[in-house]
Amino acid sequence: MRPRRLKLEELLKILVEEHEVVRGRLTRLHTLLERDKHAEAAEELKGFKPYLDQHVIDEEATVLKLLIDSLGREGATRAIQVFQEHREIHQLISEMQAIAETAPERLAEMKSRLAEILERHFRAEETEVFPWALKLYKDKGG
Repeated sequence: MRPRRLKLEELLKILVEEHEVVRGRLTRLHTLLERDKHAEAAEELKGFKPYLDQHVIDEEATVLKLLIDSLGREGATRAIQVFQEHREIHQLISEMQAIAETAPERLAEMKSRLAEILERHFRAEETEVFPWALKLYKDKGG
């Protein structure tokens, strides 16, 4: 997978829209788990990873790169911290997929943890990192 070649404003708009799609997936996952539809919940989980892969590539190759190129690693520390959460998110989704069929009763607890991490992560991106990157981009004449 390669980063999408879009103007930053357009990419950021798409990334925020994708956050909404993921929130919708979490809601569906929650509903399925409440109804003890574990097989369907396992299928819903399979849809997260490929979807998030492109999203993460775009964020790291475009947004994070802009911040590091403009400010250096030290100046972009907050963005680096936010984007390091991508690993934790991917790991948790992988763990959930692994136990979906063997220990489905644990999925609800893990889903709550995933929802909490994703909401905190999305909020940091949408209120801190994306506006910061957009300002730098515009200041550079982008």
